[in-house]
Amino acid sequence: MAAVFASLLAGCDNSSSTISDQNAEEAIPAVFYETTEQCEADITKQQQEYQVLLEAHQQNQLAQPPTPPVMKVEDCAPQMQAAQQEHDRTAPVYSSLADCQAEGVQCETTPANAETSGYRPAYGGTFLYPYSSPSFVYLNFGGTNRSVYQPHTVFRSSQPGQVVTPLGRTVPQTSPGPVSVPRHTSVVAPQRPTGTAARGTITGRSSQGFGSTFKSTGRGGK
Repeated sequence: MAAVFASLLAGCDNSSSTISDQNAEEAIPAVFYETTEQCEADITKQQQEYQVLLEAHQQNQLAQPPTPPVMKVEDCAPQMQAAQQEHDRTAPVYSSLADCQAEGVQCETTPANAETSGYRPAYGGTFLYPYSSPSFVYLNFGGTNRSVYQPHTVFRSSQPGQVVTPLGRTVPQTSPGPVSVPRHTSVVAPQRPTGTAARGTITGRSSQGFGSTFKSTGRGGK
């Protein structure tokens, strides 16, 4: 698995933050998690594999030093909190369950403290893009300002085995950990519409396309 993904990274240039209709479906490396527990389990596994390869390198059994995991286990909780905050910020709220379900997603009631009450797409996990020019966001976690990767959350699809991006595009649901996904999944989600959203808000976005250029994650500093 690690060797396959390393090959993918070597053969894929993700340095550009510009997306067009021509490259929107191009595969790029990412990481996917739905829960903190998934993140912690995967990073623990990656760390163990890294230690094995590092020892092999130190014993001259491996020519090149291994690449360490892109996160630490203690990064998982703030990273997933940032993902939930992103979902709260961007998921449209509908006045009726039927309007929400018409978007092809599973739906949930809004939290008690939400600005607008109603129904919204259910949180389906987040893609992270830690390879080659990643972007970062900051959040307060336990009283400390933390820097984490920009989350790109998705919604649970009404169809098994799929998730829906905020731009209304359906992609296969992946296993936790390193994955290969279409470049368009790295586009920053639009801000949640004020008040309740009209039926077709999400599906309507899927037909807009990306034109000749469309900015995705941008760049930041950690």
